[in-house]
Amino acid sequence: MFTSTLNRVPFLLLVFTVLTLAQDEVIDEIGKDGSAILNESRIQGVFVRQCSCDEQLQCTEEMKKQADSCTYPCFEHFNKITEKPDELRQCFDDKLEIVDNFINCFARRVDSCVNHQNGPMIPKTSIASIFSNGEQRLNKPPTGTIAALIAPIKHYLDAAGVFAACVKDCFIEKNKDGYCYDRLGCQPLISDAKAQASLKTCTRRMQWKRQAGEVCECSVNAGLTDLKQYCSMFKLMARRSGTHHAHGK
Repeated sequence: MFTSTLNRVPFLLLVFTVLTLAQDEVIDEIGKDGSAILNESRIQGVFVRQCSCDEQLQCTEEMKKQADSCTYPCFEHFNKITEKPDELRQCFDDKLEIVDNFINCFARRVDSCVNHQNGPMIPKTSIASIFSNGEQRLNKPPTGTIAALIAPIKHYLDAAGVFAACVKDCFIEKNKDGYCYDRLGCQPLISDAKAQASLKTCTRRMQWKRQAGEVCECSVNAGLTDLKQYCSMFKLMARRSGTHHAHGK
């Protein structure tokens, strides 16, 4: 689905944001923002066939490969914040399997496809608008407590934002003649309620606090030393989360 590309590519940007806002409420906000972006990108009065699961898988794999091919040339934007960009890239490459597992979990639970190629007609979404609306939300300046929290690593977030914009532009260029879904004449159906429930379930399964903590420590060793103050916070949060799960069994 097209949302999986959005999930995988700006993963760096998401991790940097989560490093400063490591609360469960952040996941809720991400879900709400994702739903809002999809709703804003609907084309009024235009409908398209709902994809079969085979078609959705085909497009998801194609878009992931396109996004990956854009990631490497765009990673040079991190040269401004570390002298070890290759080590930093490895920190995230080591987590791509985790991200893919999350995407697969989300795709299974969100129930966005049908088992045949005669799916119902659903409201059409502009994929180009998803990117532009998403970029606008990411570029919205934080205020109050959040602004104070991210101040020490604003230069990291700025670099991550430039990286994400570079990947987006590259991805759009690769699809200038039409996206995979356009060629197949179908789109996934994303329900707000199912999407938010799936996001919560799948982030818990991937143990995002522990994953973010590991990325944090790896990034510090790769030259992003200003993140160090956040890493211990992640360890504590991951331990507390593990304790709560153990007590809940």
